[in-house]
Amino acid sequence: MFTVICFFRVKDSQLDSFLKMARQSGEILESHGTLQHHMFFSHEATGRQGSMGMLNLIEVEEDEELLLGQTLFKDEQHYHEVMASIGFNDIIHYLSNHIKDIVEMNKVVTSTFNTEKPETPISEQLN
Repeated sequence: MFTVICFFRVKDSQLDSFLKMARQSGEILESHGTLQHHMFFSHEATGRQGSMGMLNLIEVEEDEELLLGQTLFKDEQHYHEVMASIGFNDIIHYLSNHIKDIVEMNKVVTSTFNTEKPETPISEQLN
């Protein structure tokens, strides 16, 4: 499995527009072969039982919601095939074309995760 996750800081005043856009984007992604696309509202973002929470890593303003978007693919090759069929080589570029007027893209946090061991260790990616 291969997944793309994105954390979005969304102003309360833009929340309805964002959710509508996220639903439409998810429908497009799924129509092109994505296995699943979900948006999650933050529930406990402060951590539990001595662990850090997302609010330790991402600063959220009083008038914002923190949402998590997750899109699942069969594998990394499937991800690239879906993005190519949509006409983009990367999901963040695809999303930025759709949401740049709703959220500040420089505040979106995105990463990919794979169930397969990476060819390049994270320590080498940091250099």
